[in-house]
Amino acid sequence: MKSTESHIFLDLIREQFSEEYRTSIQETTDLKTMKEWSSLQTMIIVNEVDKAYGVILDFSDIKKANNVADLFEIVQTKLR
Repeated sequence: MKSTESHIFLDLIREQFSEEYRTSIQETTDLKTMKEWSSLQTMIIVNEVDKAYGVILDFSDIKKANNVADLFEIVQTKLR
């Protein structure tokens, strides 16, 4: 992940989870294995990424992402 951009993205992702889990979310975190992960959580992240980046993530994007860094790279690719 890139420095400033990646930290902004990481913070965006962290904000979508309860305070209890925020500090444990890192670039290498596989969100799909988190206790709080659900279809609703997926939709919240898709919505927040759309608002922040104007990028619509679909199911295959979420499925391809093994961790937060992968999701960031998918968003960056869609921005180009």
